[in-house]
Amino acid sequence: MSVEQRGPDPIHPADERRRLTRPTPVAGSSYRQRSSSHQSSAVSDRQELPLSYRIERTQHQVRIATLERALEASERRRQAIVDQYERLLAERTDTTDSSPCESPSQSRSVLTWLFDR
Repeated sequence: MSVEQRGPDPIHPADERRRLTRPTPVAGSSYRQRSSSHQSSAVSDRQELPLSYRIERTQHQVRIATLERALEASERRRQAIVDQYERLLAERTDTTDSSPCESPSQSRSVLTWLFDR
């Protein structure tokens, strides 16, 4: 499917959850928080996270978003193939109403042909 045929990418609820949730601190990143008496806030939590953790978390979020888009594209392609197969089957049924039904092996070969294209 060409880029012109695709619609805009939808906003995923998972993307919204990532924006709204606080990062989970890694072990050892909150040593200052344990030593000070309950002075936790969203700002201090973010400052205590090591840069390597934030970079890795961002890389994981980007990878997840990329995989979600690839999965959606794959599902759209699969659905297009199924739709095409159903149309082809309907056309065959319309043209061969008087003839006996096709064998299941012939139907499978048509489906295989569509997937291989």
